[in-house]
Amino acid sequence: MNKTYLATAMVALLIVLFPIQNLIAQISAGGTPTSTQLRTPIPAIAAISLTPPDAARLAAEDEAIGSVRFAAPIATSLNAAEAGEWTILPNGDRIWRLHLEAAQAKGLFFIYDEFWLPEGAKLFMYSPDQSQLLGAYTARNNKKSGKFMTGMIRGTGAIVELFEPRSVFGQSEINIAQVMYAYRSDPVNTSDSRYRMDGSEGFAGYGDALNCHININCSQGDDWQDHKRGVVKIWRVFQNGMGSCTGTLINNTENDETPYVLSAFHCTVQLNNPDYDLWRFDFHYEASTCSDPAMEPSFQSILACDYRAGRQESDFALLELSTNIPASYNAYFNGWNRNPTAIPTNSTIIHHPRGDIKKISIDQHMATIQNTVINWSNGVQTPANHHFRAVLDQGTMESGSSGCAMFDQNGLIVGQLHGGNASCSTFETFHGRFSISWDGGTTADTRLRDWLDPNNIGGLTLNAIEQTAPLTANVSGTIQFWNAGNVAMNNVSVKAIGPNDEQTTTTDASGNYTFELALGENYSIVPERDSLPQNGATLFDMVLVTKHLLNTEQLTSPYAELAADIDKNKSVGVLDLVDLRKLFLNLILTYTYNTSWIFVPADFSFSNDPAGDPYQEKIEIINLSQDITGQNFIGIKIGDVNATADPDK
Repeated sequence: MNKTYLATAMVALLIVLFPIQNLIAQISAGGTPTSTQLRTPIPAIAAISLTPPDAARLAAEDEAIGSVRFAAPIATSLNAAEAGEWTILPNGDRIWRLHLEAAQAKGLFFIYDEFWLPEGAKLFMYSPDQSQLLGAYTARNNKKSGKFMTGMIRGTGAIVELFEPRSVFGQSEINIAQVMYAYRSDPVNTSDSRYRMDGSEGFAGYGDALNCHININCSQGDDWQDHKRGVVKIWRVFQNGMGSCTGTLINNTENDETPYVLSAFHCTVQLNNPDYDLWRFDFHYEASTCSDPAMEPSFQSILACDYRAGRQESDFALLELSTNIPASYNAYFNGWNRNPTAIPTNSTIIHHPRGDIKKISIDQHMATIQNTVINWSNGVQTPANHHFRAVLDQGTMESGSSGCAMFDQNGLIVGQLHGGNASCSTFETFHGRFSISWDGGTTADTRLRDWLDPNNIGGLTLNAIEQTAPLTANVSGTIQFWNAGNVAMNNVSVKAIGPNDEQTTTTDASGNYTFELALGENYSIVPERDSLPQNGATLFDMVLVTKHLLNTEQLTSPYAELAADIDKNKSVGVLDLVDLRKLFLNLILTYTYNTSWIFVPADFSFSNDPAGDPYQEKIEIINLSQDITGQNFIGIKIGDVNATADPDK
């Protein structure tokens, strides 16, 4: 650790006798932007004003494409090297902030064509009044494509903030290539609190979807609780805007859980040049009961996909997600029926109208094959006999429902929704036939069979499969106090944090902990304890720190220096002694910029890695492939420089 020495005995005496105000800025790690955690606030930054898209042009384009868009792009090229403001903190860490404004915007998304964060860096996006917050985004959000999207922040302005530790100075890569300008409220899911456009509070009753829709967990959905786990909301990003559709996970004859999503062809071509690296797939976005929820429900997402096949005639598209679906998503790969003579005696769709929470609609009668050409409002014609026609008896459909699977009476996919004439009084729907999509095209990218039956096994139907539990490995270690006896620390909380999973356990009487974690995932192992700050903090500790500052008797252990670094700025200084005095006198009952205990990986080398950061306080496991032991930590009680604290408190 770097050491800051103070000059004279008189200074040392003064800092013991008198508290000091207006202390220097120091970082407090956590789930909020670093700029909000500083002792000395940094000034607000000036906003950069963007020119909104031309309203008349947007209206004309929307008329031409059928009003499927709710946001349009503003081209930018704003990177951390040339735009915004950097603030260097006293310990060498730094913060970058960029404030963008666009008049009359309903909300803003930021789209990055360069996005790479080193370990330890954190990026947030928030509203100027800090009432809305997204992030932190970290190295786990890095993609091979280098693309990323943050949003949405409702209103006319948004701030992006990057925290970069000094150990990775200059390694972050950030360039905002577009700002998606939300200009319409009606096609956006305003019952989603993060996309709310009307300024209202709460969740229930504010959705744009029609009120005759039926939530998936009403009684009508009782027989569809497995199928729904394969239905996803799709946020679609194009060169000229954004929209939403519905998709459904679909099984293939290998039963290998390839993450194929069936949707509609028109969902891929309604706008120009889809950017599949930015398409987002939301799982389990639904009310927990039949009633609309008071708050937005939680959900899980996967960003990016690849286009595999599609054909306009039967309006199908097959997409493959960019990554295998984590086991924690509890997904379901729905089965299908490609028999060309099969006509559903009744049918069901599960969908996200206008991007709203998951709904269910039912036709209790036999569907019919549409034996005439269908002329769509955008000028597209679909041939005769390529679609099923169904008239819904319960629920309805809207824009955003497009692409949802049509399930037959056996729960198998027989088509996907193209569109129709539906409202709360008309219920006619048309669905591209799965049997036509199977081999109606002449190439692999225009038919389903090459993807869903890659080894030509044959068979007219395929059952659904459950997502299998992942193979696992054990990760274990020990936590000990840094005193002479290396005493085991009992009852320390330890977290294993992965991209799709978080587990918590506690150490036993021998200081041991064990996790069972999924193979192939990355994890951070993070011990935590923040109790009894006065534990071990004595007058003798104050004397030792004073001698260290006067350079008359140095703290000889790097662990002792960490214990003395109360304000966590990677040095021992005046302010640490001030806080230690306050703690000893019970003038403070907690630390402002530190926790009561910190935990350093046992193999951290202070001498061989002087630029390293012991305050990472975690062990990183990359691509877990086997059982791992020895993930050990040393516990340091802050304020206790001579290691007299009770390690179990």
